[in-house]
Formats: sequence, structure tokens, C-alpha cells
Amino acid sequence: MKALIIGGTSEIGKAIVNKLVDGGYDVMFTYNSNINKAEEVASYKPKNIQFAKLNLANTQEVVAFTKMLKSDFSPDVLVNVAGITNDALSFGEISENLEKVHTVNFLSPSIISAKAAELMMANRKGHIINISSVAAKSPKTGNGAYGSAKIALERFTASLSLEVARFKVRTINIAPAFVNTPMFTQFANGKEKEVIRTLPLREILEVEDVANAAMAFVTGNIKSTGITLSLTNGAPVL
Repeated sequence: MKALIIGGTSEIGKAIVNKLVDGGYDVMFTYNSNINKAEEVASYKPKNIQFAKLNLANTQEVVAFTKMLKSDFSPDVLVNVAGITNDALSFGEISENLEKVHTVNFLSPSIISAKAAELMMANRKGHIINISSVAAKSPKTGNGAYGSAKIALERFTASLSLEVARFKVRTINIAPAFVNTPMFTQFANGKEKEVIRTLPLREILEVEDVANAAMAFVTGNIKSTGITLSLTNGAPVL
């Protein structure tokens, strides 16, 4: 069994890589620029983990990457983890930021999902997981680009599920709220305790919570397709 993780050097990506390897998968993950981090992730079980450099902001590079999948690494499981926030106000000169955020968070994951789905359909099995965010349905000042990219990804994943279901290929969006990662630390900007006190559960998620949800889907313990599974800090997502 083979699994492809897009963005395996993030904290969530690393946790999912480890879970899948422990579950018997051979894993390929991608990284953007930090080869030292990539080598660290691969060192967990080097016989079962390989990695490749991929810049999701460059769609030509992404398309070239998908073309090698059939011959080199046709996945049974795909997990799109990588993403950027680049929060900024939604007025003025926004085109450059909007294009980059949507390319990394929506366009490139969709291109990779489409190619993986094609390969999985031929094998009549497969699981596609796109990591979204509760920000898709929770507008906040400055998250217009990120939130709109994530809601677009969720909508694409839902349509894809209808098209591939008869081939026994399943899709899911997993949409976490705050997770204990550097992204949350950057957001909190030294006020982690204050932010956590505003949450209904008074706690944030751990990366293992997201990885466990992904594995529950892959192993069939979540028996559905085309849905968005919200992992919250206590606030309902309607």
C-alpha cells in the first residue's frame, strides 16, 4: 500500500506520515524548501519513507509532479496537508496575495487530487483527504483569501466524491480549528493563553488529533465520502 502526503514536513504532515507508516504504508511526502526537515521526517522509518521537493505555488511544477505518479508512485491514499495563510485585509492591492494563497491552498491540491483520483479509479479503490480549516466557514478580519481558498477546496472535494464514488474511491475534507503548531503560535503572537481562554473547550487540538481522524477515514472507521469533518475547539461549525 502506498500513501502520498503533500506537505509532510509540517507538524500535521509529519504526524500523518508516521501514522500511515505505522499502519503498513510506504509513504512519499513532499516538502517545499527545508530539506533538513524532510530528512528528519524520513528518518522515522527510512526504508518506508521517501520524499520529493515540490513548490505548490508553481502550477507547472505541480502538473509535472503529477505526471510522474503513475510510473513512479501510484498512491492508494492521498493527503493534501500543505497550506499558507498570508492573512491580509481584503482591500487595496490584493491580487498577488490572493493568487498565491488560492494556488497553494486550492488550485494545486485540486490538481493533485484529480490526478490521484484518476489513478485510484483504475484500481477501483482509494482515499483522498484534503486538510481544510474551520476558517472556511468562520470569516475573520484578514482571512478572506485563506478562508475562500479552503471553502473552494471543500466544494471541489465534494464534487469529486460524486464522480469517483462508483469506483470505490472516497474523499473527505478534514477541517481543524486551532491546532498546536507553529501556525497557531504565529497567530497568537505571544498571547496563546489569552486565545485559548476564549475557546469554549479552553483547549486547542494536537496534531495527533488530526492524524487520528485521517487514519479513521483511511481504515474505514469513518464510513462516508464527500463530507467535511470539522475538528473544533468547542465552537459549532454549521
